[in-house]
Amino acid sequence: MKPNTLLAGILYTCLLMVTVLPANAQLRTQKGQKKGIHLALNITNQKKQPSRTYFNLGLLSNYPCLNGMGINALSSVTYHHSKGLQVTGLTNITGLDVAGFQLAGIANVTGRNTSGIVLGGLVNVNGGTINGFALSGIGNMSARNTRGILFSGLLNMSNGNSSGVQLAGIANITGQDQNGLMLGGLMNACKDTIRGMQLTSLLNVVGSANQGVQLAMLGNVAVTNQGVQLGLGNYSAENKGVQLGIANISSHGHKSLQLGFFNLSSDSLAHQIGCINISPRTHIQLIVSSGNLNKANVAVRFKNRFTYTELGGGAWYFDLDHDLSASAFYRAGIYLPLCRLLEISADAGFYHIETLDNKHKGYPARAYALQPRLNLEFRITKKLGIFASGGYAWTRPYSKGHALDHKGTFEAGIVLF
Repeated sequence: MKPNTLLAGILYTCLLMVTVLPANAQLRTQKGQKKGIHLALNITNQKKQPSRTYFNLGLLSNYPCLNGMGINALSSVTYHHSKGLQVTGLTNITGLDVAGFQLAGIANVTGRNTSGIVLGGLVNVNGGTINGFALSGIGNMSARNTRGILFSGLLNMSNGNSSGVQLAGIANITGQDQNGLMLGGLMNACKDTIRGMQLTSLLNVVGSANQGVQLAMLGNVAVTNQGVQLGLGNYSAENKGVQLGIANISSHGHKSLQLGFFNLSSDSLAHQIGCINISPRTHIQLIVSSGNLNKANVAVRFKNRFTYTELGGGAWYFDLDHDLSASAFYRAGIYLPLCRLLEISADAGFYHIETLDNKHKGYPARAYALQPRLNLEFRITKKLGIFASGGYAWTRPYSKGHALDHKGTFEAGIVLF
């Protein structure tokens, strides 16, 4: 039999246990017990109703209640409750509640609640709440709540609230609130509110509010962020906390802080610290210029109140009698209007330089430059301006060595929009 076919069969069997067996077991408690196959030795008190089994040892067992120890090679089915130690080679099935310790080679299936320690080779399934410690090879699944520690090779799933620690190889999913730690290999998802920490390699998702910490290698999503989002990308419809990442996006968040390379907010009162900050008050402009560094430049400027950042690229960083060279640059600065049409600004820039074919003429393959400068800009119309800049530049190779060049710089160009 192929491995995929075997796995599908096992999962189907587990689903059957979840949907049919617990309900059937509870039905028997109401309409009277129907005896199944029972190949075991028991010590049972028949005077109590339902009868209590204190010791059970055999191949497979079917009995009303376990109050003690039950060990079976294949399966153990308890129609009412199980209290104590229950160990089987394949499956433990309990119609109502479990209190104590369960160990099964394939699955532990409980109709209502589990309190204690549950160890399943593949799955642990509860129709009610899991309280305590659950460990499984594939998944721990609860129709209501989980309280305690859940470890699984693939998936932990709770239809209600979760409190404590959840650790899964692929994902942790909670249908309502999460209080505690969710550690998932690929994803953590919570429908309502998290008060704790979500930690994963790819994605954390909260359907309502994050009131704790979301930490992901790829990204974090929350309708409302009231805590901390830390990842390459962070999104929140309403950010009332901190977003820390390469890209941070929020719709509202005047009480928030966005800290990253790229910050975008639809709220003009958001606090943003980064290389590129965009809000409704940001003025985005296109700059075309030429100077004695790059002979041709194109850049985009993101202009906020008294501050701006600029991202661009250019060609022929060296003189025109050299082969083509290219560079990318980033600038950050402040500006001050002198009058309605004239403003002065100061900025500092970093250039990354690719020397291209010039590396065959004694230049390093890559270099960098630092450039402070002063600028004067005049607005001809609302969407057209001109500027002139002067400063100084130091050019060095990334590897250790002497400076390639240092000199005064000038640049002039036009500003669109």
